[in-house]
Amino acid sequence: MTKKGQVFGDIYRSVPEELMTGMLVLEGYAGDTDLTAARKKAWEALDRATRDGLATRLNDTGQRLYDPVEVISHLKTAGRQGRDDFWPQRMMPTLRRFVEDLNPAPKVIMTYSRTFNMSGFSPDKSLRLRMPLPLAERYKALDIETHLPAEASQERKSDGRLEVKILTASAPEISCGVTLTLEPQAQDALPPLADRDLYLRPKEGLVVISDQIAALAERLAGNAQPESAVRTFWNYVMDEFQFCPIHYDQVSADAPLDWVTESGIYDCQLASALFVGLCRARGIPARLVGGNFLYRNSPTNHYWAEAWLDNSGWTPFDFLSWDLSNGGEDSSWRDHFYGRTDARLVTECLPQSFVGAIGVSVPPAWHILRTKRDEGVDIRLLDLNGDFIYRDTIAIR
Repeated sequence: MTKKGQVFGDIYRSVPEELMTGMLVLEGYAGDTDLTAARKKAWEALDRATRDGLATRLNDTGQRLYDPVEVISHLKTAGRQGRDDFWPQRMMPTLRRFVEDLNPAPKVIMTYSRTFNMSGFSPDKSLRLRMPLPLAERYKALDIETHLPAEASQERKSDGRLEVKILTASAPEISCGVTLTLEPQAQDALPPLADRDLYLRPKEGLVVISDQIAALAERLAGNAQPESAVRTFWNYVMDEFQFCPIHYDQVSADAPLDWVTESGIYDCQLASALFVGLCRARGIPARLVGGNFLYRNSPTNHYWAEAWLDNSGWTPFDFLSWDLSNGGEDSSWRDHFYGRTDARLVTECLPQSFVGAIGVSVPPAWHILRTKRDEGVDIRLLDLNGDFIYRDTIAIR
């Protein structure tokens, strides 16, 4: 069956060329020491893609504007079709190098700040702002030092989130931050399954087991044993889709997993949700987990899945393996994150532990833009006017 993909158009093309170049530096040249040269090569890749048919929109000053989702989708498709080498020669090797080079010290120190755009709020308005914190059960040792703005009147730390009550001022931005000292814990140290029904729920956020998904799970796995079923589901999710950023305003809220199977595309969150849904449909407890990589040059946000297997307990499955293995074609990387992950910052474990509403309004359509800094990354949530809603700045020391 032909997959319908997702829709692109001028409404999404709002990110300036300079920021798009910064995103491609992170994607393809994050380990380079000469960032000036890296920006030049990243711009050349973007310009080459534009000449290859990547659509743009011009702003009032004649500057080219891009859709980050469309850019990465174009580069991956062009790379897999042999029209361009940025995906196979820059993006994939860069990601593999992050994975290969990760060798965390017994304790990892991370600085993590979140800056909120206050331009839409009148002064003296009371707000509760939130940012992620680590889940304590995932670490042997954990220390959290908070850095609060002058406008903060109250601070509340709980497992997985920092909540700060503020009175807005005339400042256009307000930042909250933490310094985290982490000692990662082995995966097999996680608590055992305590509530089986909790992780078999047919409807939970993006995990919606429609009749279509239930029938798909039965067709794929039938009455197979859990270990065999999760292997079948892994192969299906790896082989039938393309891993790309997503315009979430196009995803059906009532049947998000149906949208994935019909479109033929997913990102890390939707791939994991699909895997969780297939597992639950066959009676295998499963859950969505989120956080950040601990890659020094790219501590970006990410989602993966965990399934409960009686022989191994909570077992992780991460579809970053799609990107690492050229869409599953490289057997040496295909199963790299099948049944295991590397050390990570873990901030969400659904359905019980999650950050929740961040405290400022998020529009239906938005962009996530990740760009390289001298140390670490900036991760911006942008509206379609190009204005940031919040910005995370993350670095590992």
